[in-house]
Amino acid sequence: MGTRIRVMDLEVDLLTRETLQAEFNAYLGSDYLNTVHMISLDYIDTYDKNELVKQVLKEADMVLPGEKAILSAHHVEVLETGGMVVDYHSLLDVLKVLGEEGKTFYLVNRSEKEARVIYRYMARRFPKENILGVFAVDSGVAEESLINDINTKLPDIILLSMDSTQQEEWLANNKIRLNAKLCLAAGSVMPLIVRENVPVPGWLKKIHLDGLYRNVARLPYSHSFRKRIFNRKMDDYNTKKKWRG
Repeated sequence: MGTRIRVMDLEVDLLTRETLQAEFNAYLGSDYLNTVHMISLDYIDTYDKNELVKQVLKEADMVLPGEKAILSAHHVEVLETGGMVVDYHSLLDVLKVLGEEGKTFYLVNRSEKEARVIYRYMARRFPKENILGVFAVDSGVAEESLINDINTKLPDIILLSMDSTQQEEWLANNKIRLNAKLCLAAGSVMPLIVRENVPVPGWLKKIHLDGLYRNVARLPYSHSFRKRIFNRKMDDYNTKKKWRG
C-alpha cells in the first residue's frame, strides 16, 4: 500500500518497493505513456516559481522522493527501515528487477558528460542490450530525431533528464507522441546521481586516493549537508505561510 505526504506545497508518493514494482508493472502493461517524477530539494524552488511545472506534476501518475533529504520532516530513517522508497537508490533497485525481466531503456540526458556517466552507471546494473539508446540534449541533434529514434526502438522505459523547466516543457509537448510505456523524469535528481558516481582519474587510483576523490565530489550532495538545506527551506516556508495567514 502507498500513501501521499506533503513536502511544503508538493505532494509526494510513499510506497514500499514491492508496491512500486507492482505499480510499474501495471504501467508497463498499459497502452499509453505513464509519467513518474523523481524530485529533489532543487525541484522545490522550481515548483514554487513555475506554473507549468506545477501542472506537469499535477498530471503525473506518481511523484517519488529522489533523495532522502526531502523526507527529513517525516522520520526518513524509519521509513527506509520499513522498506519504503526514500531515494533514487530504492527506485533503481526496482528498475534492476525490471531489467532482469527483459524491460528496455532509453536514456535522455542534458549533456554528453552526464550521458556518459549515466550510461556507465546503467550498464553496470542492466544488460547492455537492454539500453536501446542514449541521447544528449547538448549534442546538437534535432529534437525530432530523438522522437523518431525512441519511436523506432520502442523502449519500455525512458529515463529523462533535462534542466528545469526544459524537462517539463518537453514532456508537455511530446508525451502523446512517444511510443513507450513509462517515462521517469529525473532531471533534478540526476546531478546527485552523477556526483555519487563520478569517474575517478586513473592516476588517483594508482596512488589509492580514489576513495578521497569520491568523498570530496559527493560532499555538496551528502545527506547531512542537504538535510541542513531542507531545514532552512522549511523554516522559510513556515515563515511565509505564517505571514500569509
